[in-house]
Amino acid sequence: MNSNRNGFDSICFALSIAAVTLLVLSTVIDDELYRMIPVILAGGSLAYMIYRMLSTNIARRRYEADRFSSLFRSDPYRRFKCPKCGTVCRVPRGRGKIRITCPNCKEQFIKKT
Repeated sequence: MNSNRNGFDSICFALSIAAVTLLVLSTVIDDELYRMIPVILAGGSLAYMIYRMLSTNIARRRYEADRFSSLFRSDPYRRFKCPKCGTVCRVPRGRGKIRITCPNCKEQFIKKT
């Protein structure tokens, strides 16, 4: 096995799930012309999956995978604007009602995170 290949990553997994879903959808469609549309899309997603797996541009594929997985990550911080000076203050989520002190003007205000 070549170590200079990208391999199976999260985008390949999503593409394979999409391909299987499209193929199952194509079995439900009665009209033969419209049945070909999901089959062609499934073939395209499988072709792109194989292209990604065999790609030697690992840095680019990792960048794409990071961007893809960032769609499903939530930010662990909430941001609030200071009512006095307008500075954006970042505080951790899930702490309930907290007193926030603005780092710029030292104004204190209470917000729910």
